[in-house]
Amino acid sequence: RIFSWNHFGRFAVIAIPSILQQSFISVGNIIIQSVINSFGAAVMAGYSAAVKLNNMVITSLTTLGNGISNYTAQNLGAAKFDRIKSGFRAGIKLVWALCVPRVALYVFAGQPRVHIYFIVSAKLVSDGVLRGAGLMKKFMVATFTDLVLRVALAEVLSRTALGTTGIWISWPIGWTIAAALSIVFYATVRWEKLHATV
Repeated sequence: RIFSWNHFGRFAVIAIPSILQQSFISVGNIIIQSVINSFGAAVMAGYSAAVKLNNMVITSLTTLGNGISNYTAQNLGAAKFDRIKSGFRAGIKLVWALCVPRVALYVFAGQPRVHIYFIVSAKLVSDGVLRGAGLMKKFMVATFTDLVLRVALAEVLSRTALGTTGIWISWPIGWTIAAALSIVFYATVRWEKLHATV
């Protein structure tokens, strides 16, 4: 048989939320960019430089998160739940191994606020586990919480006395709350029950 609707449906359950996540993040970034543009060329240039730095750091963390998705799916299918938990711990160690030297570099360069990368790195690992386990509703809740908070807070806080600082503050707030949600979702998964439904 060339085509299987059953397999198509199972792929769609994972793929569609991931596609929506990336689409909404892009739309959210466009909205944030419009807020930033209203503050003039200097702020636009600063934001552009910061985004490039952010992308350089986040890309490696996202790749590890994607890897943990595949690892989780394989071990869930094999009913090796302890390996999922050990994989989560190993993923956290790997992303923090990347974060520690970067944070140390920025701390010594006078930028201690980059400790926020530890938060987002933990979120990316737990997001990877949720995706790999097929828990797309929980994954989407954590993802959209981050996006909605960042966009809404950027809009609201930038109109206060904080000005452009309000835009920058919106990112770590969104990351922190969404990371907490994602980690709680991971910690409360009942692997045996989930495996029975796979």
